[in-house]
Amino acid sequence: MKKLIMLICVLFSGFSVSATQLKPGQQLFESNACNSCHDATARTVGPALSEIAGRYKGKKVVAELAGRIRSGSQGRWGDMPHPANEALTPQEASTLAQWILSRK
Repeated sequence: MKKLIMLICVLFSGFSVSATQLKPGQQLFESNACNSCHDATARTVGPALSEIAGRYKGKKVVAELAGRIRSGSQGRWGDMPHPANEALTPQEASTLAQWILSRK
């Protein structure tokens, strides 16, 4: 029985996802609590990531979106303002913006 339990533990340990296995953009999204207002496909407090990616598909807006992520914005997706996220570096905001825009 112990061998069976050990085998199950070993098998399932390979299925866990560590923070180092996440894409950098996804890691920033989750570690900065962006998921408290944004979902991948459904509008919650803010627009869904798929909505954002769809609106800007084919447009070169990484720097603009990164600036809004860091400085905040209002009126682009309704009345709810997007708070400033100044703890992110410009590079991190750019990485996050690229990841959001790559969503389907």
